[in-house]
Amino acid sequence: MFFRKITVFCGVFFLQFILFFPLSFLNDFQLKITDFIFGNLTGFILEFFFNKKNSRIDYSSDSCSMLVLIIILLLTSLIFSFLIKRKCANRFLMIIEYVCIIYISVILIKYGVDKIFKTQFSEPESNILFTRFGNLDKDILFWSTMGTSKIYNIIIGSIELFSGALLLFKRSRFLGSLLAIISFSQILIINISFDISVKLFSLILLLMSLFLVRKSEWRLILKIIRIPKKTFFDQTSFLPYKTFFKILILGTVFIKIGIPYFNNDFDAENKDNSFNLTGAYQVTSSKSPYQYLLFHKDQYLIFMEKSSEKMTAFHYDISFNNQIILQDEQHRISKHFFVKNKKDGTINLFFSNQMIHAKAIQYKKMNALQDRFHFLVD
Repeated sequence: MFFRKITVFCGVFFLQFILFFPLSFLNDFQLKITDFIFGNLTGFILEFFFNKKNSRIDYSSDSCSMLVLIIILLLTSLIFSFLIKRKCANRFLMIIEYVCIIYISVILIKYGVDKIFKTQFSEPESNILFTRFGNLDKDILFWSTMGTSKIYNIIIGSIELFSGALLLFKRSRFLGSLLAIISFSQILIINISFDISVKLFSLILLLMSLFLVRKSEWRLILKIIRIPKKTFFDQTSFLPYKTFFKILILGTVFIKIGIPYFNNDFDAENKDNSFNLTGAYQVTSSKSPYQYLLFHKDQYLIFMEKSSEKMTAFHYDISFNNQIILQDEQHRISKHFFVKNKKDGTINLFFSNQMIHAKAIQYKKMNALQDRFHFLVD
């Protein structure tokens, strides 16, 4: 009886989490619903009990708003779990399992594809490459290091993609669940070890995967050597239109996942910004305090000083009349003379009451970006 209540409680929590935790790649409709239902309550709890403003209203992982949202969902799950009658519990749990399977499969396939096409662990930008190792935070250091290896991304991404695909079929669902547990365990360990800010999200995904293999499924040896027994999903009476809804839901999600790749021509790594200004430029002006000008693909211009190697970033736009428009962290806007020579790749920028001359350097030839593999050390 107690175990059943705990199981129902977990099922209710996972269902609410799936409904109300916003996934950024599925537009913002989840965020709007969550903010409409829980926005005022999370803001009140943060301010009254924690004396904090609800600054992260996107409920991103490891934020105060997400922590409060999880606490609220745990309390509501406790209430709803007692309202579900015993005779309805089995059917309710089977439906929850079905929803969790689809959810975990979508997550694994999404991030598997992202790794294969290097949009999750992208190649390090020039400002990262020119920052000293010891000055990088551990999470940025890990993220950047993973982005230097295409082989790692392809292998790990393929495993996650394969795991997500296995979950979609009844005969391979248990194996897919085991691979999901292994994947999410590794991800959680990495997030904790390198202080990456998705610890709460990865923990819940791991718990959700464990939820799917409870009961007799823990007897791994028996499951491996014999054919699984029939489950509730095998009954013809269960969800007569489940195939249609599965295709509809998964098709919509996968189309949403794939659209950005078609828009970017499957080349997220080498895609330049609209102004064709990416990479590193070495300042040749002798009197300039800056050593490098670093252009980030997301339209950020970063000045790196010679003496301290301090970096100052500005978001930029290019106007039609040889001007670059810079916006600092305080949203102050300034306009500066800017010209790029298409023949030799040099740029001229008037900044801080001086003309800065800089030339492009081949930063992609740096050792960190070379795909090398040594089978023998000698």
